Amino acid sequence: MYNMKSVLLIVTLLLTFSIHTPLLAQDKKERIIVTGETLLPELNVVNNILYIKNATAGTKVEIISILGNKVHQIEMTSSEGTYELNLPKAIYIFKLGGVVRKFIIR
Repeated sequence: MYNMKSVLLIVTLLLTFSIHTPLLAQDKKERIIVTGETLLPELNVVNNILYIKNATAGTKVEIISILGNKVHQIEMTSSEGTYELNLPKAIYIFKLGGVVRKFIIR
């Protein structure tokens, strides 16, 4: 009925699939949980008003002119804030933590 080669082939295939099936089932059960994820601070300037979200309290916002001079510095007292800048028309660089943004005051 069956020769020895076909029996060995069937046994080998059965063993191969039976060994890998539990490994695949374990992979499906594995889940990755991310904890302690931090959001980057968001900076936006509209009509000479600075809007900040997701900042760390106690960090400082540095406002630097395009020539490299520090123009203004604001210390964050909470994670969000709105600040009137009263800056002259120019291009400025805003730094908050690891975030650096360029804004044009018109």
